[in-house]
Amino acid sequence: MAIFMNKIVLSAFMLTTIFFTLMVGGESAFDFLKIKVLVTNKISSKQLTVHCRDKTHDDGSNTLKPGESHRFKFFPDPIGFASLWFCSFNWTGGSHNFDIFVEKRDINCLDDLCVWDIYATGPCKIDKEITCYPWNS
Repeated sequence: MAIFMNKIVLSAFMLTTIFFTLMVGGESAFDFLKIKVLVTNKISSKQLTVHCRDKTHDDGSNTLKPGESHRFKFFPDPIGFASLWFCSFNWTGGSHNFDIFVEKRDINCLDDLCVWDIYATGPCKIDKEITCYPWNS
């Protein structure tokens, strides 16, 4: 009986390890579970530097010419903690921060794609309707 229980525990451990390995890896069989965020520079004639991260991941800095976009993706927190991604936006004459993904607000983005247009006055979420937000204070 003890040998049978050990096999069950070992099998469960192996399956869990495989599952989390696939989730943490780059492109995986679970890619459809990822949240995707697309930000587009709508600040006319100004390059925009975007740097997004959460408490454990860093998307790095990306410089966008007017009209260019940057996309990143991530898994929402599977343990029950609310996912939060925040970005800094810098251009000549402006520097602001914004919480680009707040799970309670954004978990229902269309097809798990959260689309944001970034203006000097603030970010606008493009969904079933357009909703503009102020910069973080």
